[in-house]
Amino acid sequence: MTHPTDDPGLPLRYPFPPGELGTPPPVLAWARKKQPVCPVALPSGDRVWMVTRKDDITHVLTDPRFSRNLTYPGAPRFVGDDFTSVPGGIFNLDPPDHTRVRQVISRFYTRSAVEHHRPMIEQHAAQLLDDMAHGPNPADLMPAYADALPLHVAREILAVPSELHSLYHSCFRTQTHLAASAEAVAEATAAITDFTKEVIETKRRHPDPNEPIGALILARYDGLISEDELIGTTSYLFVTGSEPLTASFGTGTVTLLTNPRQLRECITAPDLWPKAVEEILRYHHNGVLGMPRVATTDVTLHDVTIRKGEGVCCPMLGATHDPAHYPNPFRFNIHRTTDGSATFGAGPHFCLGAPLARLFLQTAYRALFTRFPSLFLALPEREIPWEDNLVFIKPASLPVAW
Repeated sequence: MTHPTDDPGLPLRYPFPPGELGTPPPVLAWARKKQPVCPVALPSGDRVWMVTRKDDITHVLTDPRFSRNLTYPGAPRFVGDDFTSVPGGIFNLDPPDHTRVRQVISRFYTRSAVEHHRPMIEQHAAQLLDDMAHGPNPADLMPAYADALPLHVAREILAVPSELHSLYHSCFRTQTHLAASAEAVAEATAAITDFTKEVIETKRRHPDPNEPIGALILARYDGLISEDELIGTTSYLFVTGSEPLTASFGTGTVTLLTNPRQLRECITAPDLWPKAVEEILRYHHNGVLGMPRVATTDVTLHDVTIRKGEGVCCPMLGATHDPAHYPNPFRFNIHRTTDGSATFGAGPHFCLGAPLARLFLQTAYRALFTRFPSLFLALPEREIPWEDNLVFIKPASLPVAW
């Protein structure tokens, strides 16, 4: 394992050796201290700059000189043409286009709007936990609950038939696998685009204005967005709708189970779950490096000149573990006065789904530990296998018993 005091050599090579039990790669702390603007080599062979201090990350995320439009040939890629290559998605648009498209769906992701999903999430959670209770003990929590619940919720919110959504999920895993070939990533991205078009066609004749994809279709009919923006933004909703929640929930569960005193506090006083979720969101951001932005002009930061056309990555773990803003950042503490907002970014691209992620995690944890208050790891914590070749790090399996 690389320790913050070791010199890892430059450029750093991504993916980074992970910390223990899903904690941040130690090299992020080294870079924050020794090399705040640090060269990183991606699996594709592309090189980008990485910033790891919270103030610098906020600067890059809010500075219009750094663009999210990576849809042009030769843009920096992790492996190959992943979802950052899809034109028209709000993930890949800059203002004012980003603002115009985001306004079409933002009303579905406000705090009050997502609150309407709480009963639905509770219902799916209860069914999955019933199935788990009647199954083997120990059980693998990942397929039984952590993988399944976000998929059920995403299908409901986006109103997509289950048979279509399962096809998407297998492609998304390839698209975000850091050890896949560039050809496999590009093929998976094309398959997700085809899937997205199929979903849109199933809804185009009778679009429902009360769900996100229907609203996008109607905006297309009204000339408010383009066909690329309809397809790209719908694809974005699938990309962000399940896998990031699976990773956050699975990794956070490990952290709760290995901090039993704080977990017991939450079980005894359920009003603490929102605070616990904020600390989980601060403590873990499973998309370690963050997708690149590209400088549209030369920019100097810490005496390093980032040239026009060069990529910059902003790991949210750099922000949320910056000791200048979070005392003892490597200590998990649900009683912090700070919240987890920095994990969702800053500026125009602040995560659209932040209220939904908070609601989902609060509901999912409360349901799990209400049903199984004695839940414990069914293997030594150091033996938990991790998937660390994915953009979103998570336990490969999580055997638990009760």
